[in-house]
Amino acid sequence: MKLKIGMPEVLVLFSLFIFELSFWFSIIAFSIGILGRLFDYVINWNIEQKKVEALNSEITGAADAIRNIFRTDPADEH
Repeated sequence: MKLKIGMPEVLVLFSLFIFELSFWFSIIAFSIGILGRLFDYVINWNIEQKKVEALNSEITGAADAIRNIFRTDPADEH
């Protein structure tokens, strides 16, 4: 697991410090920080899933190509 300090984490920390001055502003900053990290996670997860699908497709294509090389048709034997 990679440890990242980005804008969402800064917003969450900012909401902690600003809490005593402005409750609603801190809640908004906290919510934006959490949603930002959630969206980042979902986007990265989707990219990884597409990579896995592409790899599976390539493996399936290679397996089919190898299978077709060694396939013999009974009509060709006569």
